[in-house]
Amino acid sequence: MNTDPGRDRYITLVEAATGTPYRSGNSFTILQNGDQIFPAMLEAIRSAKTSIEFVTFVYWRSDIATEFANALAERARAGVQVRLLVDAVGGAIMNSRTVWDLERAGVKVAWFRPARWQYLRKLNNRTHRKILVVDAILAFAGGVGIADEWTGNADSPRHWRETHVRIAGPACADLRASFAESWLEAGRERLKPIPELAPAGSVAVHTASSTAGTRPTEIERLFLGVIAATCTRLWITTAYFVPNEQLIAALAAAVRRGVDVRVLTNGPLSNHRVTHLAGRASYQRLLAAGVRILEYQATVLHSKVLSADGAWATVGSTNLDDRSLVLNDEINVSVVDHAIVAGLDQQFEADCTRAREIHSSHWAVRGWSSRLAESGAGLFRHQL
Repeated sequence: MNTDPGRDRYITLVEAATGTPYRSGNSFTILQNGDQIFPAMLEAIRSAKTSIEFVTFVYWRSDIATEFANALAERARAGVQVRLLVDAVGGAIMNSRTVWDLERAGVKVAWFRPARWQYLRKLNNRTHRKILVVDAILAFAGGVGIADEWTGNADSPRHWRETHVRIAGPACADLRASFAESWLEAGRERLKPIPELAPAGSVAVHTASSTAGTRPTEIERLFLGVIAATCTRLWITTAYFVPNEQLIAALAAAVRRGVDVRVLTNGPLSNHRVTHLAGRASYQRLLAAGVRILEYQATVLHSKVLSADGAWATVGSTNLDDRSLVLNDEINVSVVDHAIVAGLDQQFEADCTRAREIHSSHWAVRGWSSRLAESGAGLFRHQL
């Protein structure tokens, strides 16, 4: 690896926090919004020669869902081993005819923790992972769901703002292992590990695969470790921002060290109103500590990106709330590449131009009805 002190520092930090290594030799492409994400994923599916493994939380009735189903079915009929895993809650409104067509074509369809007696103790623990692995050599991860809301280019309230990544190289093995873990949990066969993959680029990639369980989870350790180590700049994009006490303290401590801490989250168009209100209950303390908070105004913001010191960044399915950090299975990929981080930082700045910053002077004089709604929603913060 290159001798870059900032880069090496984050590699050491992340590996120590998670107990899993970086993989060198990857290509890593950022995909912004449905106009970039869906064509890349569909092209990969249609080019599959041996296998497709796909896990998603959202698979809603929609034109894009039909397009994905048709592409998966066509490859299965061509002899490709196709496995599709859908969370039983996130995919509850998936078209039953679509499932029937997929299975008839030879796609192995499984549901993650449906409402059955053997899953009763875990019904509150969902898989929020979004992973697509094609031929074991090409992978996608991030926040996108399979629904028309993610199509377009965040150009209207009907088209959501999203960030996803395309990876080729050795890191695909880690993403595939996360899929295999979820597939086994769904009661399906144990998948054999894939052989070590040849390099496909020059980017070091780390995969954090977090499973609901005893705190702190792997991604919670990752986030808290990075926040504690950031020196100059911490920029956070999160769809759902309901920070717990530990996160609030860590963000406040970063500001006291002189770190420029900014949080970009959903504004009035949030698709989870209660979550939005619960997150707002923490604004006063964060603003008083010097954390800058911006609410996205253009459409639903669904991206999940953390960037630190212009040297490290992570993209994935994890929000800054207990639902992601504690209750769900999640997946994040991290890089230590200045060009990639710079691109994500530029996108953050562009997104901020479509956001409204919350200022403590205005926040302190908001109405009592807003305060009561936020306090009430805050009672459910550990489930959001």
